[in-house]
Amino acid sequence: MRDAVSDHDVALLNRSLGLERSAIAAYTAGIPLLAGRNKLIATEFLKQELLHAGRLIALIDALGGPAAGRPESYALGRPRTPRQVVELLHDVERVQIAAYLEAIAQLSGGHLRADVASILADDAQHVAIIRRALGEVPVPTAFPSGAE
Repeated sequence: MRDAVSDHDVALLNRSLGLERSAIAAYTAGIPLLAGRNKLIATEFLKQELLHAGRLIALIDALGGPAAGRPESYALGRPRTPRQVVELLHDVERVQIAAYLEAIAQLSGGHLRADVASILADDAQHVAIIRRALGEVPVPTAFPSGAE
């Protein structure tokens, strides 16, 4: 039987899973509009986002909770140019970072916080590389917040 703490943890992890699935949808929809280096990078990031989602599902399962289902669609806008796709990916990754920072502070177990922090670090790397593709400073602050 799950307790209130694990129910809260499952809810936080499911929120993160929803954001990972949104990122997966954004990469999947955007990659065909990209070319060259950006396409290669986005394809690698898609693989990593799939791994993140799998890890979150495993954590949710370990807590005895059900993983949230996928929505029928995602509100990703309608990017038509490669730059618009990269901007969308930047936005999606920033939202994930902000959510992970919030979740880490609320998760009950050190092992959960560590797993989520490792995903956060990976997404922060994504943002740095995406910012560079946009012609922006890759790492504008010492501590990622999702606002950069």
